[in-house]
Amino acid sequence: MERIGTVFTAECAEMNEMGAGIVRYEGLVVFVPGLVPGDRAEIEIVSAEKNYAIGKCLSLVCQSPFRIPSRCPEEERCGGCTLGHIPYDMENRIKQNAVRSAFRRAGLKEIPLGETIYGENRYGYRNKMTLRYDPASRRFGYCREGTDEVLPFRGCPLCPDRFSEIVLFLNTHPDLTDLLRPAGLCVRSGSEGLSLSIRTESDPEDPSALLTTIREAFPDVVMISVSESAQGSAPVRDRIAGLEMAYSGDAFRQVNTPVFEKLLDLLTDMAGEVPFERAADLYCGSGVIGLALARAFPSARITGVEINPDAVEDAKKNAARNGLGNIRFFAGDAASFRKRTGDRERPSLVTVDPPRAGLSRQMRRELTDLAPERILYVSCNPQTLARDVRELTEAGYAVARVVPVNMFPATKHIETVCLLSKLESQPHIEVKLNMSELDLTKAEKKATYQEIKDYVMEHTGLKVSSLYIAQVKEKCGIIERENYN
Repeated sequence: MERIGTVFTAECAEMNEMGAGIVRYEGLVVFVPGLVPGDRAEIEIVSAEKNYAIGKCLSLVCQSPFRIPSRCPEEERCGGCTLGHIPYDMENRIKQNAVRSAFRRAGLKEIPLGETIYGENRYGYRNKMTLRYDPASRRFGYCREGTDEVLPFRGCPLCPDRFSEIVLFLNTHPDLTDLLRPAGLCVRSGSEGLSLSIRTESDPEDPSALLTTIREAFPDVVMISVSESAQGSAPVRDRIAGLEMAYSGDAFRQVNTPVFEKLLDLLTDMAGEVPFERAADLYCGSGVIGLALARAFPSARITGVEINPDAVEDAKKNAARNGLGNIRFFAGDAASFRKRTGDRERPSLVTVDPPRAGLSRQMRRELTDLAPERILYVSCNPQTLARDVRELTEAGYAVARVVPVNMFPATKHIETVCLLSKLESQPHIEVKLNMSELDLTKAEKKATYQEIKDYVMEHTGLKVSSLYIAQVKEKCGIIERENYN
């Protein structure tokens, strides 16, 4: 496009969670990585789309008073600490606005959005570090953003200093790992000390020399594993919000324990606002959310569902470890909850903590069929959260509270907790169509979802959601395609 290569000077007025400053040039929005509100810079447009462009900062004409030195030695190449060059309070406001913007783009303009919850420590908070191995340099390190190029490792401010000390030790003694043909390294911290896992390209040689050396150099490393499979990773134990937890292999664990404890407090506070007898913890992982509810509400019955059978075994052991008998766990797809438990055990409270992709269409349908009084949605992706919440509101839920939780300081990522409450049932009418009385061609019988919505609106004045149409089609035995209109 003809705008590419254009050089101009402008002042940055805003910033997004990706670490890009936002400027305007001749009516065009230009995103410039690294700019801070208040910066005045010389900018070159390096790519352009119809409604926006990407710019590159050539020089700072005037530096913003909000700009601070980044603590990351590889900030520009690694791409992890996208917000490390602005103050903590500004980061928290930017992340709150990112959640608000995601909901607005989904059509939910007015939401009860709270202040961002955050932790005391902006750095050194991660309880896990995962690195790649570079055979050419015989070193472990992070990859350059968007590539497989392993960068030289000089430390990571997001992790405890002890993590970096271990990596630098291994990188300065490559002979210790050469025979193992390493592929990657994972360092994790827990309540009992550090665990170290080295993943290899093939069945490892005898690692005894490495193990002895590591234990002598780092007595706080309590578990070391060397395996070709990621499933052979060293287990770790942790104490989270008073719960004794154990995680096997590469089981998922939130990386910021202190802030995760604040998130659990928020969840139990929200859950306790209305009495409940039964709750379901879907995508329960190793069980920590369900266990927190079970401990806080001993008279309630909690059911956890998780598709990973190893995590379910962890959850069962964690329940026994904490003496909690009012919770049970099943291995299976969360979207098949009703098939597992039956209608007699419908929960009035459901918690969901899905991966970044959010809830599947089947899971959203399962939730509306379960029709719990309240849904507590924990999300690591504001965009998919807003998409799912919009559809749940169309199915009769109202957004009661939305709270951003800064689980990943100095980075672009944000956790969000959303509480949804079921609205009072509204009077409705049933619309019955006798297809034999309609003069339709074969093609006309294949109405799209939008055509069905338009028809119902024209003849009844009612709005219906795609989810509701899909539920009616399923009830009537009409086959759904994977990609429906």
